[in-house]
Amino acid sequence: MSTQNGSGEGQDQVPQTGRGWWRPVLLIAAIAVLWYIAWRYDLGDRLTNIRGWIERLGLLGPLVFIMLRAGAGVAMIPGSAISMTAGLLFGTVTGIVCVSAGKTLGAAAAFLISRHFARDAVARWIARKPRFGSLDRIVREQGAVVVALMRLFPAVPFTVQNYAFGLSGISFRTYLFWSWLGMLPWAVFVVVGMNIITETLTTGRVPWAPLVVFGATLLTIAALIVYAFVRLRAATRIPSQSEAENKRGPTLH
Repeated sequence: MSTQNGSGEGQDQVPQTGRGWWRPVLLIAAIAVLWYIAWRYDLGDRLTNIRGWIERLGLLGPLVFIMLRAGAGVAMIPGSAISMTAGLLFGTVTGIVCVSAGKTLGAAAAFLISRHFARDAVARWIARKPRFGSLDRIVREQGAVVVALMRLFPAVPFTVQNYAFGLSGISFRTYLFWSWLGMLPWAVFVVVGMNIITETLTTGRVPWAPLVVFGATLLTIAALIVYAFVRLRAATRIPSQSEAENKRGPTLH
């Protein structure tokens, strides 16, 4: 509860609902336009057909690939098809690095766009909605676990997550590190998996070493999802009345 005094300090705590309304509207409109262009001209498939051009770029090829992968994230174009070509273009290790760097760069750009264009308006809206305020507080306080879990278990597409986290109260540093770490196993999974399929189809032999890496990565992802979920559940669990009393200690009668 806030009070106003003669100096007008309490006035700063009153949400100004009409201020900066155009920023989230402009952000939504820009995302909608980019998504429509990507859908209308089938950019997702077109970007997978540039292998020859990237190969001719030589040393600049990985950098161009990273920028294209990052741009796909900002434009909300599904990037799995693009990521699948990385191993064929650059080999397994360099391909994983390029996919990871591209996804992380795109995630950072989308986060910053969302944060600086719409966060203030969302914060004012959350201030009037206690239920959503509690969700925002959980993300802010348990950001590392939430981001890691969402990246490891992408029930919501990565491209949507990027903008959604920008609207939350999580710090950029926490978001960026745990996004990179959470998306890294999927980069390994996609690149190695595509290389296994390609080598099997072209040579008729199953590459057992990459297959072991593929299986180990899948198990690692599953284990990390369970661990992150348990951590998040423990951190957000409301203690029972008996537990709360035990923490306070015995009561004198």
